[in-house]
Amino acid sequence: MKILIATGGTGGHIFPAIETAKALRTRGHQVIFAGVLGGNEAKIRELDFPVFSLSARGLNDTSFKGWLTFGRVMSQAIFRSFGVVQKCAPDKIVGFGSYGAFPVVMAGALMRRPLLIHEQNVVPGRANALLSRVAGKIAISFEGSRKYFAPAKAVWTGCPCHYKSLPSRAQGLIAFDLKQNKKTIVLIGGSQGSQRLNEVFFEMVKDLPPANFQAVHMTGPKEFATYEARYAKENLPVKACAFIDDITQAYAAADIVIARAGAATVNELGLLGIAAVLVPYPFAGDHQKHNARVLADAGVAIVIEQKDLTKSSLKEAVTRMLFSNYSRQDILKKTQGLFQTDAALQLALVTEGL
Repeated sequence: MKILIATGGTGGHIFPAIETAKALRTRGHQVIFAGVLGGNEAKIRELDFPVFSLSARGLNDTSFKGWLTFGRVMSQAIFRSFGVVQKCAPDKIVGFGSYGAFPVVMAGALMRRPLLIHEQNVVPGRANALLSRVAGKIAISFEGSRKYFAPAKAVWTGCPCHYKSLPSRAQGLIAFDLKQNKKTIVLIGGSQGSQRLNEVFFEMVKDLPPANFQAVHMTGPKEFATYEARYAKENLPVKACAFIDDITQAYAAADIVIARAGAATVNELGLLGIAAVLVPYPFAGDHQKHNARVLADAGVAIVIEQKDLTKSSLKEAVTRMLFSNYSRQDILKKTQGLFQTDAALQLALVTEGL
């Protein structure tokens, strides 16, 4: 079959889309990408998938003028998407949410193509909430999303993420030049980093006894040089990284992870049995807060809202989780049944069955 994948360009949308595309290709299907892809078009082409890139934007200004501009831009994107769908002639279309996927999926609906949409978060975004009315099936990452959709349409597939066998702890520590006899904290602020998380984490680490703790800090590219220099000046046992190419090495080394609460990250932590302190990104509605609650309700994470994030609150949460003495097996028992281990395959199977 020929399958058109529609997605936006943020990591939370593009990564599950790419993993699903790989699973579909492995099963013998031809896959094409379309959508507002940001800087990811080249990355997709490197994986040998054809790409159609569109221009559109989300609704950031809710004034009358903002709505008019949004309507005009989105209408133009839907019109262009008709041409994309006609040219690709897909047997089925799979949408991964956001305004970046919306015009392609909507054009497909109007052209009566079989549709599947994937919702990464517990609470659906505006695009998927609307598209769920025209989709044949809705793949959900969390069972808690089922109540937002028609029962006959919702299928729990999970969220494709970095889930695979981890290196040993020793290999993870070696990868970052860390010591075996210390507790290891890993901060993942997202691919672009987080200015607030970076600063509060730096202040917290200065308060920890260097004889007992060490850390890996993924700063994002913009602030890497600054924090690398600051850690060196303070002689702190922290490995600063602009970006971590193989996140499984960091997970293997970690006794605890501090992170945002994107759907893929929450799935990874739950599937790999890693204790966490989660600071949901506050500028995307409450999506990440609801994602974080899945792990917090299982008793394997502490959630700190960004408005409450201070050196003291972060240190208290990290210390509490570190000395809860949960092994990875303990955490896996608590998260059993909450996450799918083969989400990309499950999405491919649902697509085939449309």
